[in-house]
Amino acid sequence: MVQLVCGHNGTGKTRRMIDMANKTVDSIQGKMVFLEANNRHIFDLDYRIRYINTKEFGLTNADQFQGFVCGLIATDYDVELVYIDGLYKIAQSGIDNLEAISERLDYLSEQFNVSFVMSVNHELEDIPEGLRDRIILEAVMS
Repeated sequence: MVQLVCGHNGTGKTRRMIDMANKTVDSIQGKMVFLEANNRHIFDLDYRIRYINTKEFGLTNADQFQGFVCGLIATDYDVELVYIDGLYKIAQSGIDNLEAISERLDYLSEQFNVSFVMSVNHELEDIPEGLRDRIILEAVMS
C-alpha cells in the first residue's frame, strides 16, 4: 500500500509524518524506516525507527531512488513500513513521475508486504486523479 501526505511547503507535512511514525512504532511487527533528504529531524523520531539521510547516497533521479528502496528492502526482510519525507527532493523528480513511482512502490508493497507513506508538495486538486484515493492526510497551515 502506498499512501500520500500532501500540502505545500510549510504546511506541516513533516511534523505530521514524524508524529505518525512515532505513534505507529509500537503497533508494527517489523521494522520502520524514515527517509529524508537531510538530517534535520533525526532526533525527533523514536530511536527504534531507522533514519536515513538520502543525500548521503547521492540519488539524482527517480530510477536511483527506486533502486535504493529495492536495496533497502532486499537487505532487511523485516522492513514493514517506510516513510518517505520529501519525495521530490529525494528522487529529484516532480509530479509528472508521481504515478510511475507509486506504481513501482505498489509492486514492492505487494511482493514484500511493505507499506509506504510519502509526502508530496501539492494540494489535493493537483494530485493525479488516479492517486487521490491514496491521500491519508492533507496538511494545511494552521
